[in-house]
Amino acid sequence: MSRVVPPVTLTAVALLFGACRPEIDDDASRVEGPRILAVRAEPAEARVNEKVVLTALYTDGSKAVADAPLGWSFCNARKALAEPDPIDPGCLSGSAARALGAGGSVPTTVPRDACRAFGPDRPLGKPGEPAGRPADPDSTGGFFQPGVVGGAGASPALFEVRVRCTLPSVPQQVSLDFEQRYRANANPEIAAVARVSGATVEAVGDDGLRAARGETIRLRVSWPDCVGDAPCGGAERYVSYDPSTRALVDRRESIAVSWLTTSGSFVAPRTGRSETDTTTSVENDWVAAGAGSIFIVVRDARGGVTFRTIPVQIR
Repeated sequence: MSRVVPPVTLTAVALLFGACRPEIDDDASRVEGPRILAVRAEPAEARVNEKVVLTALYTDGSKAVADAPLGWSFCNARKALAEPDPIDPGCLSGSAARALGAGGSVPTTVPRDACRAFGPDRPLGKPGEPAGRPADPDSTGGFFQPGVVGGAGASPALFEVRVRCTLPSVPQQVSLDFEQRYRANANPEIAAVARVSGATVEAVGDDGLRAARGETIRLRVSWPDCVGDAPCGGAERYVSYDPSTRALVDRRESIAVSWLTTSGSFVAPRTGRSETDTTTSVENDWVAAGAGSIFIVVRDARGGVTFRTIPVQIR
């Protein structure tokens, strides 16, 4: 199967993803052409060799297109420590990538060597060389299999799938406790999108929004309130390993919301709630300028993603 992600310079990809753990470029809230806004993996976290379905939120610049001919691949190599760009150059050129298929959504499996290539397992060295260095976890203790998706006029975008790996070099009892207590991440859910005006809250349905040109509309996005340790579409509780204390720590996910639009503008491109904030909604103001679409992307701290498209009509 040939790789169909179009060529792009690593400098461009670096500009898209910034300096921290890379993610889809949704900092700019104005969408002015074909663009991949988010990628959702279902399930949100999987072990090696387990099946996942990858789905892109792609827009042609006016609306979401579910069946766009996008090309998908997983990276086979971790970038070198001295590499300034967010991924190994071979992942874009195809020399260090595995093609997954084409379409708006593709089924695949987590590579069997994901925990060795991108996780806590010590990677094997090349002949005559010592073994490599294990990857560092993110701030939640997680590890991620990177990939690239692009095509249909959109620049390639880097995505990641959270991989469930074993804890490295920890006391046996800590490892056992972690396996018993840890719950794999579930993707967040959008419980409701509402139009807010003073004390009036009006749900935004599938028919979307109608607004006057220049009108400012306050939108509220809410997600479920998670109680206990069961899988939940909100800010889930989870346990992570703290290497400084060599102990398990109970935590709660933060939630980030990205606001994007093909017409008009948002006051803030991103809003969210920290892991200590139990509020289950955020609000943002949108100024209408014409017909088009609004895209709302919700992410949790462990890499879970969901999204919704709202059509906009001008009255």
